[in-house]
Amino acid sequence: MVDLRKVDPSKANLDHEKSRLRHLNPKDPEEKKRLWKIETDPRVVKFVENICQTDDDLADFATLEKDYLVLAIEGKAGHVDEAEVGKLQGWVVVCPEEKKRLARLQKHGLADLAKQGLRVLEIGFARHPKAKSGQMASALRQVLAFLQTEHTKDGEVQLVITAYTDEANEASTRVLLASGFLQMGKVKYHVRNAGHDNFFIWQK
Repeated sequence: MVDLRKVDPSKANLDHEKSRLRHLNPKDPEEKKRLWKIETDPRVVKFVENICQTDDDLADFATLEKDYLVLAIEGKAGHVDEAEVGKLQGWVVVCPEEKKRLARLQKHGLADLAKQGLRVLEIGFARHPKAKSGQMASALRQVLAFLQTEHTKDGEVQLVITAYTDEANEASTRVLLASGFLQMGKVKYHVRNAGHDNFFIWQK
């Protein structure tokens, strides 16, 4: 099975897309500053769980010690101002989907993903408050295509990717739809949650 910790994000970059992908570098002072801009953006605070609170949190977020993939979205020449080329525009995280949530999706008739032969990953993302539009969807499309290619070469399992947005988060909903996701319905991301999240799925 494809090890998310060992994939090379440079292989994901496509010439026709509006952004580039690479590993995060929180040790770089400017990148660290931009990461904090993202983590403290009121829109991110409102809609994203488990945001970083300390420098140690940032370091942990960027490491590859767990079975997840975290990537930086950087500005690409021809699509951003010259000063923004190579600079952090946002991040993307890919991690294994929770088995309990898969069971809830099946229970509510939204998706039957808890079966043999499937690898179900969840994707999340956040945008720098001053990032030019179009870069998030571009980054997600590249991540999805890259992971699909890697899993096809591996040949062990079929890849399915899920995503969730707060019902009020219209911007993220637009990004997911522009990335090729299908909106399947609504589900509680956590059982304890009062409200429901929009549920999306991507599958080739």
